[in-house]
Order: sequence, then C-alpha cells, then structure tokens
Amino acid sequence: MIVIEHKQERPQNLAGLYRDSITLGWEDRRKSRQKLTTRSGLEIALALPTGSILEDGDIIYLDKERYVAVEAAPEDVLCIYPDRPEDYALAAYEIGNRHLPLSIAHDSLCTPFEPMLETHLKKHGLRCECRSMPFEPLRKGHSHG
Repeated sequence: MIVIEHKQERPQNLAGLYRDSITLGWEDRRKSRQKLTTRSGLEIALALPTGSILEDGDIIYLDKERYVAVEAAPEDVLCIYPDRPEDYALAAYEIGNRHLPLSIAHDSLCTPFEPMLETHLKKHGLRCECRSMPFEPLRKGHSHG
C-alpha cells in the first residue's frame, strides 16, 4: 500500500503517464486519514497534514509511470436562486440553522440536498432545485465559544 503524506506539485507535463484517479465527495475530500482504492485498483492510504483539503484535479501520487488525480464526485445538491436580499437572508439563515455547509455563487446558494429544506424554502417562495454536481463548500468554519 502506498502512503500519501502530501499533495504533489503539478508537473508541467504529464504526457505519457497513465492517469489514475480517486473520486471523492466533499466530506471525503476533507478527511486527511483514510484508505482508498483508485479506479485501477491501486490501494493508497492518506496520511495528510491535519486540515488538508483535497480539491478536484489535485495530484496525490506521481511516479515514472502514473499519477493519481482527485475527482470531485457528483452529489445531490440543493441550489437556491434568491431574487431579493431578504431571500438570501432567509436561505442562509435556514441553512445555518441546520448547520449545513454552504457554497456561494454570484446568483445562487448551494448546500447538500435535504428534502425538508427544499420544501420549506419553496413554501416561502424561493426558487430552488436539486442538481447532481460536485459540491465545494466554503472553507471557513466557526465556533460557538
């Protein structure tokens, strides 16, 4: 088993190397210690520094024959499209009140799909939809202390 202790710097040229991959959801991309199997069956163990976050496209292993890239898995995500500042506030409040992670784009807020949240927001007139896509939440956490 190959032990990965840090991400690789992206080399200038990967031509001629076999591209292998691991597909991970947003939660697994935040686990610095785990055992994984690549698409081709290579067993690897992550032993990354605490707090490491893997991103789509990161290279975690490289040798003379192959490299292993991270792929962000499509997941069910609730995308909310607020029209007014009050709608943004309501959506953010409801997401935060449920302690769900949040992604902010210029025209939408996204969070892992929860049917009850979708129903609640639609009841308040907010446009939202469930989409299957990679999810990357904001990285800063908070504490109540």
